[in-house]
Amino acid sequence: MVDSEVRLEALSALCHVPVTSCLAPACGDLPLLSIRGFISATLGRNAGVAGLLIDEDEFFDRHYDFDFTRLTDKETFYRGGELYQRPCGWLRIALKVGNKYPDGNAWLGERGYSTTTCSVAGEWPVSYHGTSKKGAQGIILCAYQAGPGQKYGRGIYSTPYVDDAVDYSTTFASKKTGKKYQVVLQNRVNPAYRQKHNKGKYWLVPVPKGLTPAEEQQLVDKAIRPYAVLIKQI
Repeated sequence: MVDSEVRLEALSALCHVPVTSCLAPACGDLPLLSIRGFISATLGRNAGVAGLLIDEDEFFDRHYDFDFTRLTDKETFYRGGELYQRPCGWLRIALKVGNKYPDGNAWLGERGYSTTTCSVAGEWPVSYHGTSKKGAQGIILCAYQAGPGQKYGRGIYSTPYVDDAVDYSTTFASKKTGKKYQVVLQNRVNPAYRQKHNKGKYWLVPVPKGLTPAEEQQLVDKAIRPYAVLIKQI
């Protein structure tokens, strides 16, 4: 559905450094990007790094890729007890997140990536996260301005509305296709760590100052997990 080179270009845009497949010749000694390190990688944690490597077989889950580009929802969907605005108009590149966390897969819903409309017990609601370079530098390093005049504190911001995430999205021009794309992350957010602001338009996972990188990573693991990359041609 999405060419392998375009997948890597999308990851490069999200992480703001080149991302290369481990299978590529002469890939060198670049650090390996893991699923659990992905959020941190999109938040400007790669200063001084020339690039990143991924094992495509371990990073992508092509079985759950989905083409939403021609869909218009006529039903109401829910995930984790919250309204789920499906990313109609976008291509979804699924990430291989199953069995990657010590608490199992309940956060995804036991039905996995099913298109059923209802929630299931234990799953987390869906959010979207734009990662423009300007936004990434502000999301966790200072009090991020989530919207005009809106400041809610230090942490990781996302929104249940994909159209709002576009305002902070990354764009890239593909060398493979010659086309330009927008790219955002699709996540699950743990309600126990989430604050809602602006009538639920913005979701904040607070990240207090003073945490070590390891402590921040532990918090991220418990609070917000990307499970797909969305791209849209513009």
